[in-house]
Amino acid sequence: MQYLDGVLLYIFDRFRGERSLSAVFHLLTGKKSSQTIQDAKLFNVSNFFGVLKQIKRSQLVDHSAKLQKVKLIELNQHDGFKVTLKGKEKLGAFLVDNPIPTYLEGWKYHSISDLFWQRLSLYVQTLSYSIHGNMNFYPISKEENIQNWVRLHFPSVKEQRAILAYDLYKEISAILLHLPSHHAALFVNRLSGKGRTGLTFAQMSTSNKISVEEATVQFQNVIHAFLTYIQNTPLQFPILGTVAKGYEGEWPLTSSTRQTYTILQSGVSLEQIAQRRRLKRSTIEDHLVEIAINVPGFSIDPFVSQDAQREIRLASEKLNSQRLKTIKQYLDDNYSYFEIRLTLCKEGI
Repeated sequence: MQYLDGVLLYIFDRFRGERSLSAVFHLLTGKKSSQTIQDAKLFNVSNFFGVLKQIKRSQLVDHSAKLQKVKLIELNQHDGFKVTLKGKEKLGAFLVDNPIPTYLEGWKYHSISDLFWQRLSLYVQTLSYSIHGNMNFYPISKEENIQNWVRLHFPSVKEQRAILAYDLYKEISAILLHLPSHHAALFVNRLSGKGRTGLTFAQMSTSNKISVEEATVQFQNVIHAFLTYIQNTPLQFPILGTVAKGYEGEWPLTSSTRQTYTILQSGVSLEQIAQRRRLKRSTIEDHLVEIAINVPGFSIDPFVSQDAQREIRLASEKLNSQRLKTIKQYLDDNYSYFEIRLTLCKEGI
């Protein structure tokens, strides 16, 4: 079984047949829609958010068809794929050989991971060439903002560059030691410097005899490990912390939701926020769900009574479902879709 097959089985199993293949595609490519964000939380698959941004929908269609053909999944009435007993056995065996990477946190780090890698890789390349007395090289990043960041943070004195390079090497090594050796090797092999050009995912796939998808997920795990250690122990990684500056462990809210949250904190009602922002109430409700998912300690009591929350949670558990329509009908339409999804997302059932 190919690596992507295993990832699909894992996500299908978490979705319990309640989401379509499009939901899987949006999760893996990191679509910042309220539905995808909610799905990531509801079904506990936020670690895979945006970790395969280059995946094609056609690839997922082909792999799903293959899994269906060998009876590892089956299509249900909701256009979702349910993992069969045979599929669950295959998934269990897959996870033994390919456990979900420890540091993978797609939703948490999606807004900074690419920026962090581009800054760090160009910084390392520039340091390497500078130490060898050659500043005439082709930068691996063409992004002007990345190049400007490196110029701004690059030591002007040559002796300082050698010291900085050694200290940066120690910080990087300290984190890589906590990772599987083959994951660390992927990271090192992607770096460019004097006398070496970093490998692409396709090249690493060939040299390591793994799929591009597996190489990509393993590499993302390394980047997320860097960001985790920087966030948790910043004093140990001052240089890497500078590279990651712009991410201080803030809540990963979309910009529009952040605006709604700012207004909400002043005690304004949802209707008033909708009027002030000239948005539909349903959009503000989407924002509130996103806030409930991401902001620790945020109380939903002003929007859903505690009795209602309790009934919704019990219904979801009894039905073994997070499908809003199913829960709503079971509760005799006593609660709105908004109340149900807000409760489920906050609780993370």
